[in-house]
Amino acid sequence: MADSLVLENIVKMYGTVTALDHISFTLQPGIYGLLGENGAGKSTLLNIITTILTPDSGSLYWNGKAVSKEDSGYRSILGYMPQQQTLTADFTVTGFLFYIAALKKVDNPEKAVSDALHSLHLYEHRKKKLKSLSGGMRQRVLIAQALLNQPQLILLDEPTAGLDPVERMNLRKVIAQLGTERIVLLATHMTSDVEYIAEKIMILKKGKLLTLSSQTELLEGTKVFETPENIEKFKAIDPDLKAVNSHYKNGQICTRFISKADFDTRVDTTLDDVYLDWLG
Repeated sequence: MADSLVLENIVKMYGTVTALDHISFTLQPGIYGLLGENGAGKSTLLNIITTILTPDSGSLYWNGKAVSKEDSGYRSILGYMPQQQTLTADFTVTGFLFYIAALKKVDNPEKAVSDALHSLHLYEHRKKKLKSLSGGMRQRVLIAQALLNQPQLILLDEPTAGLDPVERMNLRKVIAQLGTERIVLLATHMTSDVEYIAEKIMILKKGKLLTLSSQTELLEGTKVFETPENIEKFKAIDPDLKAVNSHYKNGQICTRFISKADFDTRVDTTLDDVYLDWLG
């Protein structure tokens, strides 16, 4: 039977601000992208799933069993990479991983650290100090620590933040390999982080879960068009259309836009278009 994580009507308030507004969903093994602007509630949601935060109302279930903050069995199946984490710069890669393994009370830490080093392609860097690593390599170390306990549920909060395009691409390859037998939830505001690796996308806006859908469904549900003509011609037919951008194409300035109407200038939809359609 496949693992499952179920959230039912999760609410979290910060004073009078509703950070999460009756969030409900079910996750099973695979990679899920959690998209939303900064401040949408992504980190709060991850902190509730990890039991770092307690919801004001609602329930969390792992494989049908209610989860509480005191549930050490549940925490033992978690792997978490938080958005902000300070690494002790004078640790070596291996030293840091053994330190985290001790905190997690990992059985057979030698094997766990060795497996994490190899799976994240860190073995040749194992003796380097953290302060000497590139941003992408430090992010790999943070993912490695999340894998030490062989987690069934992996939560990654903005894992590519601050990385250059090449480092982001390499890290996405690593993440893609994690979701074959586990539940992986990747929270980000960058569509490129999930476009090629997440089968399903969750979109969060101001604490509300707008959708949990497959990429195919989202792409097919957003119609995108391009035209070199004056956009006002199309606004006369659909006043609610959303202009995405303007760019040069074949010597002309073309406007890319999203519309519920049908025009004969439709082009392929990207996940960026979907993001703008739902959150723009």
